[in-house]
Amino acid sequence: MASLVAGFGAPPNLDQVPNTYTAPYDPRAYDSLPSLRLASEQFQQLNAITAVVNPIRDLFLKHKVHKHLGIALLHKHFPIRPTERLVDCRSISAPWDIGDDTNAATRKYESLILPRSFRLVKEKFVPYEFDFSDADLPRQVDQAFLSELSSLLYQHRLDQVLGLRVLDKHDSELTVEVTEGNMNIMIRRGIVPENELIQALWVFAKEEDQACHCREICRVDSKGTHVESNHACG
Repeated sequence: MASLVAGFGAPPNLDQVPNTYTAPYDPRAYDSLPSLRLASEQFQQLNAITAVVNPIRDLFLKHKVHKHLGIALLHKHFPIRPTERLVDCRSISAPWDIGDDTNAATRKYESLILPRSFRLVKEKFVPYEFDFSDADLPRQVDQAFLSELSSLLYQHRLDQVLGLRVLDKHDSELTVEVTEGNMNIMIRRGIVPENELIQALWVFAKEEDQACHCREICRVDSKGTHVESNHACG
């Protein structure tokens, strides 16, 4: 996980996790997500890219969080059990059994499982995807930014379409997420036909030529009606 604050030299400590991550984990936050195909349709119908490249980008730049946070298309590729969480480890996301622990940040294998993706539920950002971290701790996200982002998403009716993602240190060449069974695996672009891809994560920059660009693309099942994937913003 690309932490926003490094925690070198000592094993990670749950007591040091910032209070941004105190919202408990509710399995319904993940289970109620739409499929990638449906999420893409909703994105298109609401013309969400207009909000992404304008007020949302402006907000990220205003609060200087664009290097650490991105905007994600809310979706899931497969169901998981209530005692499991979707945890990313070395570019592979898979269900990890956590039991009945509902803490947003929890410990496993003498390391931490920390939130990486958040969505709005009842006006609060709650976690729905996680990272396995053996060294780094995240920094607290500014509450003013979260409040303004929440207002923007509700204003544009995007609270069930877009979420917040902590950016990571994955190989920049691995930008396509494919699903194999109950695993999401990051691979390089070019291996999967372009007409099976849907943009799913956007990051921002101050430079106009890179104002907004796709950081991650998901493969949609090629069966059924084709979904337009023109979510590009530069």
